[in-house]
Amino acid sequence: MIEYVIEFFNFLIQISSNYIYYGITDNGIMILGAMTGYEIEKYLPKRYQTGLGAVFGASIGNTVSDFLGGAVTGSWELAFGTAIGCVIGMIFIPLYVFIGKLRRQWRSK
Repeated sequence: MIEYVIEFFNFLIQISSNYIYYGITDNGIMILGAMTGYEIEKYLPKRYQTGLGAVFGASIGNTVSDFLGGAVTGSWELAFGTAIGCVIGMIFIPLYVFIGKLRRQWRSK
């Protein structure tokens, strides 16, 4: 009975190793991108220090990390597809900023 349990766990580890590599690569690079954006923002003029450096850093880091996550699994379709999707998703950053400005203007009236 124990042999079957060990065999089952070995099977799970074998089929999920690509996903584990993807997750480690994906999150590690995304965190690196966010921290880089956060650090770069410190050197910008005060009026630009709004937290967007970390957001842009995280989104660029996430794009690169998703691409590399797919690449380490050998799935180029996954790598390019998710990277393109991430770039398209970055359109929402300025949209959220614009909506936030409109909300603040509306509340101040």
